[in-house]
Amino acid sequence: MKKSFAILSILLISLYSCNYKEKKAKEEAELDVIKSTIIEVGQTVPEFSYITLNDDTININDLKGKVVFMNFFATSCPICIKELPSIESDIWTKYKDNESFELIVFGREHVAKEMIAFKEKNGYTFNIVPDPGRKIYSLFAEKYIPRNIILDRNGNIIYQATGFDDEEFAKLKETIETELTK
Repeated sequence: MKKSFAILSILLISLYSCNYKEKKAKEEAELDVIKSTIIEVGQTVPEFSYITLNDDTININDLKGKVVFMNFFATSCPICIKELPSIESDIWTKYKDNESFELIVFGREHVAKEMIAFKEKNGYTFNIVPDPGRKIYSLFAEKYIPRNIILDRNGNIIYQATGFDDEEFAKLKETIETELTK
């Protein structure tokens, strides 16, 4: 009996230790994401211009009056690749004809040629903008993708999140819907 109790005790301590280490690692990762984020909800979006795949130059301030959803991704990021079909089906398809909505998907560290091929290969119909030197991404964060940011009609950041899971994606969709109905 004592031997069984000792083994059970060791197993419980080991399990607790593993859970503690896992929880601690998750907390440290979340803190690292926060530290690497340059922008904050409530601030005005940093000013920048970008060049579309059609060679149009657009300044972010030209989009004032619209709700803007920006996504930063890379083709080498498995989580990003998992998220993009949901952006296409759940957001872009729903709002693409809404003149008060703008979706910009930035290919972090990608050039136009790569983005054209990626878009065609995957059948995406939303705008993908190359950001080859992280010129735009670096205004928002130092690392971690996918990264989603929503701007209100005045160009203020009202939502920002990193990563992709069902709960956070639901919050993102709700934020867009709420802002478009204002």
